[in-house]
Amino acid sequence: MKIDFDREIDRKSTWDLKWNGSMVADYLNTQVPEDFIPMWVADSDFACPPHVLQALRERLEKEVLGYCAPQKPFYDAVCWWQKERHGWQVDPAWITALPSVVAGINIALHVFTEEGDGVLVQTPVYDPFSTIVRRTGRRVINNPLRQENGRFVMDYEQLEQLAADPSTKALILCSPHNPVGRVWEAEELRRLAEICLANNVAIISDEIHSDILLADKPHTPLLSLDARYADRFVCLTAPSKTFNIPGLKTAVAIIPNREVKEKFDQMQLAMSLDVRNTFGLVGLTASYTPEGEEWLAQELDYLRGNGDLVEEFLARELPQVRFIRPEGTFLCWLDCRPLGLSDEELLHRVVMEARVICVPGPWFGPGGEGYLRLNIGCTRANLKTALERLAAVLKKGEANGS
Repeated sequence: MKIDFDREIDRKSTWDLKWNGSMVADYLNTQVPEDFIPMWVADSDFACPPHVLQALRERLEKEVLGYCAPQKPFYDAVCWWQKERHGWQVDPAWITALPSVVAGINIALHVFTEEGDGVLVQTPVYDPFSTIVRRTGRRVINNPLRQENGRFVMDYEQLEQLAADPSTKALILCSPHNPVGRVWEAEELRRLAEICLANNVAIISDEIHSDILLADKPHTPLLSLDARYADRFVCLTAPSKTFNIPGLKTAVAIIPNREVKEKFDQMQLAMSLDVRNTFGLVGLTASYTPEGEEWLAQELDYLRGNGDLVEEFLARELPQVRFIRPEGTFLCWLDCRPLGLSDEELLHRVVMEARVICVPGPWFGPGGEGYLRLNIGCTRANLKTALERLAAVLKKGEANGS
């Protein structure tokens, strides 16, 4: 079945966060124009897969929406998907259903760390990592990514020093990385894991973007690399980014070590994060299927086309903006530093003048200054309009000598 990813969906009528002007204003702490194009929240503007919607309709027809628990088809779907897509043989006994990956990070922090402990993050990175660490009374320890030949890499030398501190107890890994778009290679992950294992540092691996692969590179689940990693590492993932179903609030933790999983599950109960979303259970089970693979293949082709558009447009119209093509995720990390604008001025021009809502780089922590994150999980027409608006205001700045 051919999917029309160019079809516009009216998201304003669905109470959608991304297209809600008041939510955008609160997020940016400023007024926003009414005719803005939202390219901020990391969901897509594509209709959910038809087979997933049909499964949800069939569930609704059962007329009762009581408390539900995952059953064998749910666990089988997770195992099938990990094996089919990533070559990882997962045992159903390793799986815990969650309301979200972020909730899983919170639970894992309580399992592996105590108040006052240090938790490593690799900025610039998804801000809730640091936010959760601080709100739970832990300390953020930054292990910034480095750029080598225009490509972001991990700073292993600094990581070894930071991990050697006995108060450093965990690292939150973003794999693939949001916002820089890296799909970490197996050897990169293995080196990271060995440093953490040697220093008794747990790894909480957020692999929510693992299916959005735009380059000729596979995603490697961290736990698939070595059985030894099961004692201190957990994997968190979800179908939400892949199939645009984040509102169904369903994710999974994959934890091979029985003792660690028991601690995780008990902490989940203690935090009252064990209630399942009825439709989320159905949505995940329907997503992780051959029909889901067929739909995803078409989505990835469309996203690669959007990446082509961004790359070609910036090279032609805004060559000062450096674009590192993402290997994974539908998020583009734009280096606007050559424009010579402060973050405040850059955001003003992009939001108030161009009427394009991007995520400002500083939101991702140290190393994000001068960058913007642009979500290309949208129709090509909207993407083209947004790029044209950006070029118009940023070119004007160049003409004025900014």
